[in-house]
Amino acid sequence: MAAAKPSTVRPGRLAPWLRALLAGPCAFGLTALIIAVMPFWVPKGSGGVDHIAFPLFFMPAIWAVIFFYAVLDRSLGRVAMVMTAIAVVHLVSLRGILFG
Repeated sequence: MAAAKPSTVRPGRLAPWLRALLAGPCAFGLTALIIAVMPFWVPKGSGGVDHIAFPLFFMPAIWAVIFFYAVLDRSLGRVAMVMTAIAVVHLVSLRGILFG
C-alpha cells in the first residue's frame, strides 16, 4: 500500500486558514472602509460632529459583526461574497464622494 504524499492538500485543511483570513485582516479592512465612508451617509447632528463621532463610536460593533459573521457562517463562499459585495458598494460610494 502506497502512502499519500504529505504535500497534497486535503480539502478540509485550507478552510481554517481561509476563515482566519476572512475573519482577521479582511474583516479589519472592511471595517476601515465602512468607517471611511460612514461620515458621508450619517447625518450631521446639531453640533455638527455626529457624522464624525458615530463611525468612531460604532467601529468596535461594526468589526464585531463582520468578525463573528466570518467565523460563524458555515459557507466560506457566502462569507466571501457578502464581504465583497459590501466592500464594492462602499468603494463605489467612496469613489463617487472623492472624485464625484
